[in-house]
Amino acid sequence: MPVPHAPSRRRARRSGRRNAPARRGRPARASAARNGSPAPAARLQLALSDHAHVERLARRFRALGDPTRSKLVYALSMGELCVSDLAGALGASLSATSHQLRILRDLDIVRVRRSGKSQLYALNEDAFGFCSPRSCMAWKTAFDPGVERSV
Repeated sequence: MPVPHAPSRRRARRSGRRNAPARRGRPARASAARNGSPAPAARLQLALSDHAHVERLARRFRALGDPTRSKLVYALSMGELCVSDLAGALGASLSATSHQLRILRDLDIVRVRRSGKSQLYALNEDAFGFCSPRSCMAWKTAFDPGVERSV
């Protein structure tokens, strides 16, 4: 049975470090090692390697890039509404409004629930995270004429 290769004693004496492990690269940050969480760079690399999550995020932002869908999201941030109310507020047809709502619903930006014969749409705040229309100043300044805009 072959014996695993061990470093020779002569090599260990020359380096002055007999049984010390080899150090490569920079050591991990002490705070990350203490609490067991990965270093910030490792966390970032892990997050960016999740291609499905990054693609979903990109699709959501593309959807919000359309002015009509942004108006729908902003209107729904004020409360639950049905398609006819949204279409009337936008000045669009029921068909066009339903089409835009379907896109938002497929991306999990809005939720729908039945109430009798009508469907009520509501904003899914969890889909936005920190940039929710109810809390983000960018949404408020974009649609509220009373808020001053800085150029």
